[in-house]
Amino acid sequence: MNPIIVILLCFAALGLFDKMFKNRLGLATSFDRGIITMGDFMMSVGGFYCIAIAFLNGHATLFKNKEMIISSLLAPDLGGYSIIESMTHSESVLIFCGVLLTSTLGCLISFQLPLFLNELDTDDLSHYLKGVVYGILGLLPILIGCGFLLHIDHFLIVFLPVILICAILIGLFFISFQTLIVVLTLFSKLVQFVGYIFFFLVCLTFFFNMNFTNATLINEALHIVFQMSIIVCGSLVFCEIILRKFSNQIEKVGQILNIDKYSVMGIILSFGTSIAMLPLFSKMNRKGKILNAAFSLSGAFVFGGQLGFIAGVNPNSVTWFVVVKLLAGILGLVIANVMEECL
Repeated sequence: MNPIIVILLCFAALGLFDKMFKNRLGLATSFDRGIITMGDFMMSVGGFYCIAIAFLNGHATLFKNKEMIISSLLAPDLGGYSIIESMTHSESVLIFCGVLLTSTLGCLISFQLPLFLNELDTDDLSHYLKGVVYGILGLLPILIGCGFLLHIDHFLIVFLPVILICAILIGLFFISFQTLIVVLTLFSKLVQFVGYIFFFLVCLTFFFNMNFTNATLINEALHIVFQMSIIVCGSLVFCEIILRKFSNQIEKVGQILNIDKYSVMGIILSFGTSIAMLPLFSKMNRKGKILNAAFSLSGAFVFGGQLGFIAGVNPNSVTWFVVVKLLAGILGLVIANVMEECL
């Protein structure tokens, strides 16, 4: 088992024991917040996983040679990984597209943007999207380097659709901000609607023995969702301990980056999930909002539910997943900080 997973499982166990002994360490609340994510994960992951794989078992040729596009639009746990796995026999392509690209750009477009578009007001949204632009600039060189390290055939040619998608997002931000919001909102609503329909079909199959999917895939989805929730429990307990024990260091980091304590806390919480960062966003100063958005594009979920999902479906790629997301997140953070200091 990957050592990162083992560490997070230990923190989850610590939270569970604290819950058993009536929250004496103050960690049971963080553990509970992780457990209640199981329902949300099942709604989003279960439907896509079960229906997508069942469909692709008989229609994989429909998506032939479209790995880069699909993995740029869907998060790994929203069908992205399952679709790529059914399309390729190359382990390198599966790691790059199914794990790395889906967990960064795919997660941004299909999960994070819909979430933040619905929750943030107009002023905060402009800061968030500006940070996303910096995050994309930090992500691209890391992905290009990974493509060469994984020895993907004709990499620069097949990677062109990803560059095009990033160019469109950046271009719309500067050319027509309102158009960007409309396009992303419509796409996010579509993904959410499809996810709910898929979950409904899974429920019909589960109770009425219909043929939309099968029991094996449902059991696999439940296994993955359980793993994801436990990883989130460990991540939230870990973040709680860090915030409690290293508050002075957090203040010093904020002073170095010229951001407030809420902004530093947001970046730390994003390691587990960007959802935990969202309630703090309105309290951050302007630069802190931009830096949080830049980091969260790649760095969010690196020790959260996505890690649990990847560990469940492709444990051999966990190291790639963690290292690439951290490098891209930190590079996006550095670019955002430098650009904001220069402006």
